[in-house]
Amino acid sequence: MGNRFLKESIVTSDNLDLLTPFQETFFFRLLVCVDDYGRMDARPKLLSSSLYPLKNIPEETISDSLRALEEANLVFLYEVNDRPYLQVTTWERHQTIRNKRSMYPDPEGTVD
Repeated sequence: MGNRFLKESIVTSDNLDLLTPFQETFFFRLLVCVDDYGRMDARPKLLSSSLYPLKNIPEETISDSLRALEEANLVFLYEVNDRPYLQVTTWERHQTIRNKRSMYPDPEGTVD
């Protein structure tokens, strides 16, 4: 994944303020692991190993955090071929998309 740039306005985000400190850290780690389209496989086991490779975070904690991000409108969860994916909301407004294709399908099931 490419380098990510965060704007200082992220610290005053009303959406982020809805999260616990762990969930906020989860979101920041997610931002550096999603593809250039803001998408990622949303299986808790894979999220845990990708976002916390040096820690043992229970899958239930990952699932709860993912639901909290969805409730805070920070991610959109969807399924393609019975596999869960996530899309960071408003990604295209805050990041430059460099790759021509996403590594993961969009919510309609097609790969960009």
